[in-house]
Amino acid sequence: MKDQLKNVVWGLVLAVTVMALVVSTTRARAARGAEPEPEVTAQLPSDQLTPVPMSVELTGALTKPPVAFAAAFPNTGPRVFLSWTEEGAIVARARLELEKVSIYDNSWMATNAYPMGDVPWNRGACTDVVVRSLREIGIDLQELVHDDILRDMQAYGMSSVDPHIDHRRVSTMFTYLQRNAMGLTAELRDKAAWRAGDIVFVAWQWKRGALPEHVGIISDKIGPRGLPLVIENSGPKPIEADSLGRGKVVGHFRALRKR
Repeated sequence: MKDQLKNVVWGLVLAVTVMALVVSTTRARAARGAEPEPEVTAQLPSDQLTPVPMSVELTGALTKPPVAFAAAFPNTGPRVFLSWTEEGAIVARARLELEKVSIYDNSWMATNAYPMGDVPWNRGACTDVVVRSLREIGIDLQELVHDDILRDMQAYGMSSVDPHIDHRRVSTMFTYLQRNAMGLTAELRDKAAWRAGDIVFVAWQWKRGALPEHVGIISDKIGPRGLPLVIENSGPKPIEADSLGRGKVVGHFRALRKR
């Protein structure tokens, strides 16, 4: 009789325990069902992800950082070569003149600003090819030539300055580069001395002491004579031509500090 009673008691205890477990499980499922399921976002490939900016960029912000202008070519250290990036930037901008400029015009025109002022983009002359190209590596000849003339007008043979035109004159650009830039050989047989982005001045008269009358940018392309092409504008439009040595080379410079 006692054994039967024990079995009944244990049976009741077991039934109550099972019932409690069932109720607990049911309540937990109900609670989970009341919460929203976390949203699952498909992971896109990294090349399709758009980076989130850390700060808001103003509409019309400059695409390039502002250039800090120096009183001379902004290069430091005993460099003798521009980097490939600098050479490429100069040449690429010079080559844009072939597409942009449709009117040869070396007359006086008011520039639209100072510094970094320019004449209308579809107009220009040989000096404008150089001015626009060097700005790609942070060199603004408008400001640099103007400041250098003010420092020593006698060296330029001038008694006044005009920031609209002084940097666009072959003679003043030549004088500025003579005074401040790295001067290089005019010898065409030394082909290794001629690098893309260099600046070459030419006189049309083959005589001793001939003055510069034209200027261009040395290209990164080599012509049939084994000499680099020249990107230039002597009218009616800019060209990239195998013209090195067709006039007397009277100046060859690189946009680095004078050694």
